[in-house]
Amino acid sequence: MASVALALTAGFGLGGGLFAIRSAGASADVWWTAAGQAHGHVQLFGWAGLTVLGVALHFLPRLRGANLAGPRLAWPALTLLLTGLVLRAVAQPLLALVGEAARGAVGTAVVLSGAFELGGGLLVVGMLAATLRRPAPGHKGTALRPVLPLFAGGFAGLWLALVANLIGVVRAAWSGAGLVPSTWDGATVDLALFAFLVPIAAAMSARTFPLYFQTRPAPPLLLWTGWAATQLGLVLWLAGSAALRAWALGCGEILLAAGLLSLSLAVGIFGARRPLPRRPVRLRVDPLQLHALSAWGWAVLAALLLALSGAGKLGAEVTAPSVDSVRHALGAGFVTLLILGVGGHLLPGFSRRPLASRRLTWATLVTGNLAALLRVVPVLADGARPGGVPAALLALAGVFGLAAIALFALNIWGPIGRRRAAEP
Repeated sequence: MASVALALTAGFGLGGGLFAIRSAGASADVWWTAAGQAHGHVQLFGWAGLTVLGVALHFLPRLRGANLAGPRLAWPALTLLLTGLVLRAVAQPLLALVGEAARGAVGTAVVLSGAFELGGGLLVVGMLAATLRRPAPGHKGTALRPVLPLFAGGFAGLWLALVANLIGVVRAAWSGAGLVPSTWDGATVDLALFAFLVPIAAAMSARTFPLYFQTRPAPPLLLWTGWAATQLGLVLWLAGSAALRAWALGCGEILLAAGLLSLSLAVGIFGARRPLPRRPVRLRVDPLQLHALSAWGWAVLAALLLALSGAGKLGAEVTAPSVDSVRHALGAGFVTLLILGVGGHLLPGFSRRPLASRRLTWATLVTGNLAALLRVVPVLADGARPGGVPAALLALAGVFGLAAIALFALNIWGPIGRRRAAEP
């Protein structure tokens, strides 16, 4: 619920509001940029990050066949993470507005936001790592083995992203301007996407899709190859960004593209389904499966955009798409739609409450895809001009994003679901 609240306020709400301001003719000043950085951070670590960690605390112990290690630490970890995210959403834009007298106090709040998030992240990662180290029944160990490198690498990636974030907010507070330097902001975003969210999403897809969507089991070698390619590509991309080396950036983007395509093939969502007794495959009338299909479709689009960008940096005569379009294809498209779809299967089981309505899953499918489409396509077309049509479309993307999250929350925790759960 905390992740949904953050998505509705500092996530999709703030993002749509910022572009509504630009479409009205306001300039993109320092405050606007600082608020945009805070919005992106809350989307990645609040909406997506908290959801993924919450699901992992339920999912991984069951997958391991062992009890969660240190369950009493879950509330302190959530408190630290949520406090840090709220501080970031409020204090960073405020730092760009306040006068000299208040900058010390507000800057301290910005630094504390990063420290709290790192502390909460370390607690969660420690709990999950201790759970994975516990002995498990033989069949459970076999089931976990194909995805264990992705889970382990993904949670290590979260730690690295939070370290980069802490360095960035310290630099923002030190400068007094409220802006995280672009190098550290970009590194935090890319680590969160490619080192944390993509591996965890691929691991969970590989384990849940055969159960829920009757896909064929993921080939471990293809899964590991895709994960390794994305991590090597990320290292080259970050190194190229820091050293301004076009060849490293290009090679990194091509490896990231190859890794995403390999993972997309490995999870099997685009392949044939396994016919099972009394479980016919009904892809066209299964909205939750269509969520997963469209989510990985956005991942494939991100891979194609990365490949084009990499080819352009290596000398090919192509129009390179912006990094913003790649990040939002993954964040607003891939990650969000995967949460809306797989969450529609997992969360009712965790909360022991059925979905409120199947029709609402069709609504989240449409609104979620529209939000991603309106956020990515205008940037690909001609960028987000202040006061222009693209900025208005980007504001509308925020509206559809808000609708998707609100409908998802209603479907999971709404009154209809509570009434059905109470029925004998």
